Amino acid sequence: MSAAAAANASEGRLDVTLVKLGGSLITDKTKPRTVAKEHLRRLAAEIAAGWSGGGLVIGHGSGSFGHPEARAAGLAGGAGGRRLGLPADRMGIARTQAAAQELHRQVVFHLIAAGVPAYSQLPSAFVVADDGEPGGPPPEPLAAALRLGLVPVTMGDVVVDRARGASIASTETVFEFLAGALVPLGIDVRRAVWLGATAGVLDDAGRLVPRIDAANIGAASEAAGSSPAVDVTGGMEHRVSTAWRLAQRGVESLIIDGRRPGLLESVLRPPGGEAGSAGTLVSPGEVEDARE
Repeated sequence: MSAAAAANASEGRLDVTLVKLGGSLITDKTKPRTVAKEHLRRLAAEIAAGWSGGGLVIGHGSGSFGHPEARAAGLAGGAGGRRLGLPADRMGIARTQAAAQELHRQVVFHLIAAGVPAYSQLPSAFVVADDGEPGGPPPEPLAAALRLGLVPVTMGDVVVDRARGASIASTETVFEFLAGALVPLGIDVRRAVWLGATAGVLDDAGRLVPRIDAANIGAASEAAGSSPAVDVTGGMEHRVSTAWRLAQRGVESLIIDGRRPGLLESVLRPPGGEAGSAGTLVSPGEVEDARE
């Protein structure tokens, strides 16, 4: 970040982009605790090349690390989970978080190796859930890190839950929380980029849905379904519903194929080129798609 940009960020409001690296992309979800290192290394390099120094928060899923442990422990995200209370549950909480953090350390390592000033920010340190719904005070350490020009890195995590004892806060849930909680701290989330192992949101026939808005959100959500692998947070369907709620707050989302070399770098750069027609755009309203 330039000296002028840093000065502006420290004095005025700061615009932020959220980027999620999907668990199905950076791990092999069919093999326990297996990192897809070729994808992770490349994506870290693309972030380093495409990032202009502005506000950026990176989150990642747990893939084959946290999800199997969470399933075994009876942990779930969102509303409707059971209350935990047995000693075995406490060990399940600990094992699930440890597995997720194992992947988190690798994500942070690869980002730093690529030249990104990655700064770990675990949701369990700033979120308290109430029956699966995250809450808490504005996350001042994360905001301060952004204003220093660092890139906070967060993840899906096990958080304390007032009703259940503990629950899963997915990366989607954490992003939605941040979009609201950062506002009082002078930080506005403007865009979210979601990377997975598909071209974007697909319809029932397997064709890309280029845009989701008020006219087709219902059909798109139904078609999104859920991940065929072990996923305690709802897969693509959860991502679409979160992106739609963010759209109602004025946050535009782009759901893209993280397997395509160079695409993330292009998306992070100023608008144009390949990024202009990539993936699925989630935006409110029923206006004509400007990318057509």
